[in-house]
Amino acid sequence: MVGEDGHGAGLWPSIPAVLRVMTGWFFLGIGLLNLAVEMDGGLTPAYLIFHVVLALGGMLLLTRHRIAPSRAGYLIAGPVAPAGLVLSALPVTQRCCLAAYPERRGFPYPFLGTGDGPHVDAKYLIIDVIFWGCAGLLLLSAVTLVERRLPERRTPVDLSHYRGHAEPRAYAATPDRTAENVGGLT
Repeated sequence: MVGEDGHGAGLWPSIPAVLRVMTGWFFLGIGLLNLAVEMDGGLTPAYLIFHVVLALGGMLLLTRHRIAPSRAGYLIAGPVAPAGLVLSALPVTQRCCLAAYPERRGFPYPFLGTGDGPHVDAKYLIIDVIFWGCAGLLLLSAVTLVERRLPERRTPVDLSHYRGHAEPRAYAATPDRTAENVGGLT
């Protein structure tokens, strides 16, 4: 059955790749642009960390096809986004945002305000989810690089009892090979 693109697969398999590339360029552009704009002295540590991680995450989204992580990489790096989001909401901070609430929680931007009743700011929550997702992608890439440097982990196979192919029997059937010519080789 021929799909919409004339090759049989349709357009649907390419949509995730296009979205990944567009998101990667967006994250890389926003990260680098905001770092360049704030180089004159407006960089706070949280702002710097956020935009460096965002730019690196964008770069990794653009090169995702070269990462090829294993199941262990996914198991190690997968929980980073939810765990980072939850753990960053535990300590109280005095950083920007949600100034009406005396207790602000979240990193890099406080998204949870407590003290006068709980309040979740959806905009900052989404920004923090993106940050922790990029941090998980960085960890996934690091785990993949470490796994590539490890020695092969397959169990050696004992081939001593293997009989092999027909070549040894063929050589035994014609012991004198002096008159053979194999494409100019003697």
